[in-house]
Order: sequence, then C-alpha cells, then structure tokens
Amino acid sequence: MPSERLLSVVIPCYRSQGYLEKTVSELVAALEPEEAFEIILVNDGSPDDVQEVIERLHAKDARIRFLELGSNRGQHAATLKGFAIARGDVVITLDDDGQNPPEAGLAVARALRGSRHDVVYGRFQTTEQNLPRRLVSRLNLWLFKHTMGNRTGIRVTNVRAIRGDLARMLGRSEQIFPYIDSMIFRSTRRVGEVTVPHRRRDAGESTYRLRDLFRLWLSHMSTLTVLPLQLATWGSFCASLFGLLLGVVQVVRALMLNQAPPGWLSLFCVLTFLFSLLFAFLGIISTYLGRMYVSLNARGQDWLRSSGGLGPSSDIGGGERASRGGASQAA
Repeated sequence: MPSERLLSVVIPCYRSQGYLEKTVSELVAALEPEEAFEIILVNDGSPDDVQEVIERLHAKDARIRFLELGSNRGQHAATLKGFAIARGDVVITLDDDGQNPPEAGLAVARALRGSRHDVVYGRFQTTEQNLPRRLVSRLNLWLFKHTMGNRTGIRVTNVRAIRGDLARMLGRSEQIFPYIDSMIFRSTRRVGEVTVPHRRRDAGESTYRLRDLFRLWLSHMSTLTVLPLQLATWGSFCASLFGLLLGVVQVVRALMLNQAPPGWLSLFCVLTFLFSLLFAFLGIISTYLGRMYVSLNARGQDWLRSSGGLGPSSDIGGGERASRGGASQAA
C-alpha cells in the first residue's frame, strides 16, 4: 500500500558501476533531513558489475530497493518497472550518472506537493549535454509538441515528479516500446514545470551513441504518431496526380498539335500513375494499421484522478482511482 507521505526515487541503471555509489550516497545525504524516502534502482540488463554495487547499497540501507532485469529494455521500460513497485505518494525520476543533482529531485517534488499538478518536470537552467543529444532532444520536443498537443511550452525532461497513484498506473503498462512522457500526457493535462540545476557527468561518457539516440527518436516517433504513414500516402497521391496530368498533356498534344509522344514517355506516364495509386492504397491501409498500433499503445492509460458519490459496488473502469482534492468516494 502507498505511504501517506513517502518520496520514491526511481533510477534506471546501465553501465554505471563507476559512479552509481557516489550518486546514491549524495542522494541519501540530501534526502535524509528532508523526506521519508525510498530509492529504487533498476538494473536495465547492464553488462558491467553494477549489480554488485546495487546489492552492496541495498545491504547497507534497507530504504534502497532494487530490480534486476534479465535483458536491456531501455531507460523508459526500466523506469516503468520501478514505478510498478514504488510505494510513495510522490515518485521522482533521476539519472544514474549524477547529472541530475538531488536538489533537482527535491525541487520537482516540492513543486508537485505545493500544487494541483499531477506531474511536474524539471526545466534545466543550462543543459550539459553533447551536440548529438541536444539535437535529438530538440527533435523529440518538436515531435512531442505537434503530436501530443503539448502547446504549453513545457519541456519534457528525465527529471519528473509524478503522483504516486498515477506512476503506479503507468507502471502496469505492457507496451513493448514505452515512452513515459507520451503516456503521461495521454493520462493527464495537469502538468507543470520548475527550473532545476543540471551538471556535467562526474565520470565516463554517455551510454547513448548517435545511432542509439536516433533509434530512440524513431521508436518514440512510431509510438506517438502515424504522421510518416500519412506523409507517404499524400506523397503517393501527389505522384499519381503528376502521372495523370502528364498523361493528359501528352494526349492533348497528340490531338491538338498532331505530335505523337514517344513510346517510353507514354509508358512512363502509365506506370507512374498506376504504381503511385497502388502505393496510395497501401498507405491508406497502413494508416488504419498505424492507428490500431497507436490505440494499443494508449490502452490502459485512462487515469481517474478523483470521484465522488459512488457506491462501494460502482465499477467505472479506466485505471487507478485517486481520491483527493476534496472529492470523496461515498459508501
């Protein structure tokens, strides 16, 4: 059962044996005088010896819990596993490399508790990232803005504070390629942000190479939208229209000017029109399949924030129910 007031910190871990202990020790020192807390370390199938570090930290402090995944599932999937076992009324996410100082986590948690928001993001004062990561981040932000209706200017980051019941609902997701931020915006519109510090990595290099970052962006894009399929469909329609117009021009020239077009041009017009029309039909079918895929990704993300006047046998479905903000569940 979730605690009345407990801060859960979820940290996905991958190739971080050299600096995870320092990150966690710094976090414990900052949280201890401020909050009752638990730290959930999720080993995302890391090939190094980070599991030994995690188990050593757990042996020293029972407030440090852990999960070890059998394979590398990615940062978002690993974070959701941590959400599923979080017990706090507020759940925050931080990185394992120390770039997000404890002050950032405390800032988003305080902002969430002092507001009616369901989620609060940390907006970095300055971003200490290399150029490829900044470019992919901008692509993600642009895509997110135009597909999820995020017109508020909120910059989604990996420093988040989430209501505990919402986080646990997200943690029950069975998506193969999850994207936490799209899941959040599908579940609630009460999202805010607060400025937080960001610093350079203490050691090592980012585990994301340019290829990995592009693959991550492509995965997010295919999860969020069917826009690429729609663009391909419209491109096919335009190409078929071009082939049709070109054929009409050649027919007019033959009838009005008595200029017979060469055989290859006639064949080109016919093939362009027919193949473009075929691809357009395939694009339409793919759009329907894409919408089914997006719908499956969104399944189970209907979070009921609160309710009132319901009997004990009421069954309204739609995810986990939270009772707060003056709304009550009547017996």
